[in-house]
Amino acid sequence: MSYIVETMKTDWILGSYEDILILRDKCLFTFRLSKYFIFTVASTIFLFICAPLIEGYIYDTTMRVLPFRGYFFVNHTISPFFEIIYTFNVVSGCFSATTIAAATSFNLVVIMHGSAKFAIIQNKLKNIKGDKQSAYTELSACIKSHQDAITFADTLERVINILALGQFVISTGLVCFAGFQITEMIQDRGRFIKYSAFLNSAILELFLFSFSGNKLIDESEAVGFAAYESEWYNNNYGLILQTIIMRCRVPCKITAAKFYSMSLESFATVLSTSFSYLTVLNASNEE
Repeated sequence: MSYIVETMKTDWILGSYEDILILRDKCLFTFRLSKYFIFTVASTIFLFICAPLIEGYIYDTTMRVLPFRGYFFVNHTISPFFEIIYTFNVVSGCFSATTIAAATSFNLVVIMHGSAKFAIIQNKLKNIKGDKQSAYTELSACIKSHQDAITFADTLERVINILALGQFVISTGLVCFAGFQITEMIQDRGRFIKYSAFLNSAILELFLFSFSGNKLIDESEAVGFAAYESEWYNNNYGLILQTIIMRCRVPCKITAAKFYSMSLESFATVLSTSFSYLTVLNASNEE
């Protein structure tokens, strides 16, 4: 983990002006996505925490409802158990939301930074010009940068792959059951809004993992196309570029514990599977 953070820090501090412009262009949208996801998670947890209080005030009911359902081994509707358990719900809910938002945002940022490293290499390869000696010098620097980018991507894969598997499995269940809750609570506006926000957050989290992984695949593959677009026909280093192109045919990617790669294709597959399960649940409930 320290290697990832230090590499990102070095790229931003010691990179050339042109490299930093590419990093900024590639990562600025990522930062905005992260902020939006954090806002979405915060809004969802706020709805769950405040909804019981707001509903009690609006409908003037004495019924005591907790933010999150559960079995607490005591009668939680009487004082002081209700206040204690409600506080526990709030603290645990905020802690869980913070962990989810931080982990997902961090993964999004580091994976997109990895894809930006490949974009920088593409730019350098396309701009290789000049006499034979300078071209070889620039090409050597590109090869070294490409090796560093691959090492960075492989490190990300080792760090994130187990987390990605858990996230994909859990998201499938969350989308399925949250969707089921929504279909059952259409008449209950309060719960409908809560679970709609929850479903939106679950789908967005899954999308962020898939989007960043897909971007890493695309940018690592694009290095080969950039090598082909360079002025190799005016120089004698075509054989070296062939090696780069061959390596790029196996793109860097983030996998879910080596089972499948994180991409927009897998995102569509997971959503399709989740809604298929949802259809089965609804059909079983109607029967």
